[in-house]
Amino acid sequence: MRILITGIEGFVGRHLATRLAADGHTVVGSAYQSALTISEAEGVARLDIRDRSSVSAVITDARPDVVVHLAGETSVGESFRDPATTFDINAVGAMNVLEACREASVGRVLLVTSCEVYGDPDPSQGLIVETAPLVPINPYGASKVAQDVLGYQYWHGFGVPVIRARPFPHTGPGQASQYLFPSVARRIALAETGRGAATVSVGNVATIRDLLDVRDVVEAYVGLIETGEPGAVYNVCSGKEHRLVEALDVLCELAETPVRIEVDSGQRRPADFAWMVGDPTELKAATGWRPRVRWEQTMRDLLSDMRARIDADAPIEAVKRDV
Repeated sequence: MRILITGIEGFVGRHLATRLAADGHTVVGSAYQSALTISEAEGVARLDIRDRSSVSAVITDARPDVVVHLAGETSVGESFRDPATTFDINAVGAMNVLEACREASVGRVLLVTSCEVYGDPDPSQGLIVETAPLVPINPYGASKVAQDVLGYQYWHGFGVPVIRARPFPHTGPGQASQYLFPSVARRIALAETGRGAATVSVGNVATIRDLLDVRDVVEAYVGLIETGEPGAVYNVCSGKEHRLVEALDVLCELAETPVRIEVDSGQRRPADFAWMVGDPTELKAATGWRPRVRWEQTMRDLLSDMRARIDADAPIEAVKRDV
């Protein structure tokens, strides 16, 4: 198949491109950055998904069988600072992509939203299922609800074969250090070389999350591309609880220099939630998917990747906004 990935230069986009190319698919992509080369992709077009005519031109020119829409604003913190831009990128941008897919009669669209659509769920109600209310508590989540609903509408109203995925938190090698686990891995790597303190400040880690390795998330997306049902929505999650502080302990135990975690209440994001754990039953039934990468391996690979980037004096920060 010929598969177009929007936001191909981002954390998940690069992993997905590698995985699809390994299966023999022809991969093309779009990126918000100026022209760049990704070895697994036949070509990467410069694209701002807020520009409807440009989105239409890129998708028409690419002639994809499948579009995977990953491009967007990914930061909850940024959404509080600039909610209008976040909504423009995530909601209007998704509509532009969906409309271009409709015009080009794309055979399959995987629209990636977020578990943030569920807001602040009540753990007493059990694992979060896809029919749970969409009650976002931050501007990012609201933009993802709009994206999600647009995906359903384009399927129901226009017949565009849209499959929606709601991923839960994931990490792994290649993630930008603005996020929790790579930020701690970066501090560990710097401390090991004597270029940083052995104390790592973090925000609220007294919370529970459903955590996955990015490579398992990519496997889920591949499964949904192949066998997901158009019009349906799937949680991409493990169904298992992880206390963030305990998940961080696994990473710190891998450090060659002892490090200490220090909680800084000033780093807590507004409107945070205490618990977010999903039910992967629908995804497993549709694709046969199971998470394969153990958390210890995820942390080991993340730290090894960060050490390599520090040793090579390579830029640590990846692109935050894959518009």
